[in-house]
Amino acid sequence: MQATLIFPPATDPRAPHLGLPYLAAVLRGAGIPTRLIDADIGGLTALLRPDAVAANLKTLERHRPGGMDAASLSGLLRRGEALTESIPRAFAILRDPIDFFDAHLFREARATLQDGLDLAGAAAGRPVHYSLCPIRYDVDGIDEQSLPDLIAVTADRHSNLFDRFWETELLPSIAADQPGLVGISIVNRQQIIPGLTLARRLRERGLFVVLGGTVFSKFVTKLMQLPEFFAHFADGVMVYEGETAILELVAQLEAGRDFSRVPNFLHVHAGRVRLGRTHVEDIDRLPVPDFSDFPLQDYLTPAPVLPILTGKGCYFNECKFCDIPFINSVSKKRYRVRSPEKIAQDILALNERFDCHHFEITDEALPPRLLDRLADALAPHAARRLSFTGYARLEPGFTVSLCEKLSRMGMRKLFFGLESGDQATLDHMAKGIRIEHVRPVLQHCRDAGILFHIFSIIGFPEETERSARNTLRFFEDNADIINHPGNSFDIHPFGLELRTEYFANAAHLGVEIPQAAIDKDFVIGVRLDWSNTRGLAGEDVIRLVGEYGAALRRIYSRFHNAELHLWPGFEEFAVLYADHYAGRDFPFRTTLPDDDDPSPFSLAWCPDVLVDHDGPRIRVSSRSKVVTLSECAYRLLGSGQPRLAREFLAECIALNLSGTGEEARPRLRRMIDELIRANLLQIALIDQPSRVRQGLGGGVCTPTER
Repeated sequence: MQATLIFPPATDPRAPHLGLPYLAAVLRGAGIPTRLIDADIGGLTALLRPDAVAANLKTLERHRPGGMDAASLSGLLRRGEALTESIPRAFAILRDPIDFFDAHLFREARATLQDGLDLAGAAAGRPVHYSLCPIRYDVDGIDEQSLPDLIAVTADRHSNLFDRFWETELLPSIAADQPGLVGISIVNRQQIIPGLTLARRLRERGLFVVLGGTVFSKFVTKLMQLPEFFAHFADGVMVYEGETAILELVAQLEAGRDFSRVPNFLHVHAGRVRLGRTHVEDIDRLPVPDFSDFPLQDYLTPAPVLPILTGKGCYFNECKFCDIPFINSVSKKRYRVRSPEKIAQDILALNERFDCHHFEITDEALPPRLLDRLADALAPHAARRLSFTGYARLEPGFTVSLCEKLSRMGMRKLFFGLESGDQATLDHMAKGIRIEHVRPVLQHCRDAGILFHIFSIIGFPEETERSARNTLRFFEDNADIINHPGNSFDIHPFGLELRTEYFANAAHLGVEIPQAAIDKDFVIGVRLDWSNTRGLAGEDVIRLVGEYGAALRRIYSRFHNAELHLWPGFEEFAVLYADHYAGRDFPFRTTLPDDDDPSPFSLAWCPDVLVDHDGPRIRVSSRSKVVTLSECAYRLLGSGQPRLAREFLAECIALNLSGTGEEARPRLRRMIDELIRANLLQIALIDQPSRVRQGLGGGVCTPTER
């Protein structure tokens, strides 16, 4: 019997996910033929093929959708005219070992792919919102938390952007294999609608379909009350961990079909949903994950970045806002760890088999002691030039000596959860870190050449504006350490996850949640549908996030005056950029050099802006902003010629671009910074190779003019 395991749309396919390769390794190790299919990257590339893009453009020209404003539709149609040529080039840039590291080309390529997705979503029979960043797949009028809505939307082929690809390629290919088992892994909210749609289509073809992944493991109790879910979507749901369970499931499918013997397996028997015994894996006994069948050359990177596991759970496991303790509650141990020697063997085996040199460690938080031992295990293999990224806690264990050791191992970037710059708020959430320890840890990383990301949140239960402002103050006070193009940070609104201590004690904390917000079938968390009666109101959180975002763009304007990080911040991109620019200057900027900076630079209109001539005035549009200016100003600002800051600003002031007086120069700088932030202008130091000015068409870039 063959097993076919599928990873469905819709995520941002920068690399394969880890769960299915572990299952494949277990099955293949037992002699069971197994096929892996990444329908996420497959669906994305199929959706953005030139013929599909052209068909979507024609549909949109004939039937213009409601709900989209005229300006957005006009811009999308104008960009759409070039997408049949620019999208293949965009894919090529993201997979190219040189162009990928051109920050301007990278940004334009990602934006071009998003244009193609926007076009597909607008042309669908029912508007669909499919985005890579932030990851999103929503269908208008559908709540993926509602079982009736899920039943309705998965029956509506007009709501499925991947319908043509599935009907002509994916489903026939699966059927030709005649698998006895099809597994579909759903690991995030954005996969729920496409994943369940695919499951339903496969079941309609008579295949035995099992759902797995972290999403539905959160809903075991709810699923046991919903036999209707199984009637539409799955013969069973594998929850928690699946390596042992899938072997027993195959055995039962081949003989006996007594599914009560399958651990961690939800199924319907005699009209009722049943759950097999709970089984927790021995992490140290798992095989090396097997990524065979996954198209490593097709992901949105120039080299593979593979995920690896060092442990499951969290060794701290006490944060009141986090649902990891719930997910890991099936185990008696809060953190089950693989031995450093086996982790090293995994890494070396993947390096040899797939020629992979870049790895993302997927653990929620990496203990310093484990990293220390892993560095020792990998030390004899330094010649392989391996690179890593992963998540960690801001604690004193990251000493000077350890950070230096991890840097030699190849640790390129660590992602830290600061959460708040206020000690009382940290104590309130039981974060277990001290503010006075944070700066030394970051400094140790910086001095060792390890980059870092800092996560922060505003709007915790009972958090006041005064305490929230300490988070901004942290970034102000530590700019000397943080301000590097490869370091990144974010401040985002707090979301209340249901399976957390904060939710369990909501009433005690003055948190009010409308019953309608949680009286649904599949609720993971609530973002805006709750009231923090003893802390910041929702509108104040949004106000502060906007205020702090603008402040951080000013404080860190050299490299971070942008909606998205100039040096890409996502794990897979970050480790590749860090490896590439180790020991090299990063020649891209998001603000003009200082007046006394002797470095020449070039300033040019971004290749993907739209330009309209309206008499003596010119209107320039990006996806987020429109400006109108004189032709003289247009040509001066975007000439692309070598400049020095003092001379360039003097020319602009002579043209009266920012008025007169003492404020003319700072006002002009603010204006240009805003044009850069909105992706209207792009700047690079002049020693950057000429490809900075290469648009997606391949020649010297010219904005789309009309």
